[in-house]
Amino acid sequence: MAITKEQRAAIGEAVMRLERDFYGRGPSSIRVATSDSAPEVITVLSVDSLTAADRTLVDRGAVGAVVAHHEAVHFATYDDFCKEVGAIVGQRPDAYFAQVDPHTGYAVRVFVFDESPGVD
Repeated sequence: MAITKEQRAAIGEAVMRLERDFYGRGPSSIRVATSDSAPEVITVLSVDSLTAADRTLVDRGAVGAVVAHHEAVHFATYDDFCKEVGAIVGQRPDAYFAQVDPHTGYAVRVFVFDESPGVD
């Protein structure tokens, strides 16, 4: 599966829109990278992704609460992100991971597409 420049741009726009919808604000910028070998991996880096509430919690020592909140939103919106990215590339991801660094504000989303036998 080859990901085009246009698809990478569309993935970035979709992730930014979904983050804005689900977190109340989007990141200041997005970077999308793809792997060159199987399994195909699309990595989306969101820059400056923390909300004002996230920054307040971090500043007051509640880092774990920020991580837990982002994990809860990740699980609740798992299908939304997979459907959007799958529609853009023509295949639903076989795996999807997301995490935020509460100190830097970087967030990463990783979509894995594995065409190996036995992977559903």
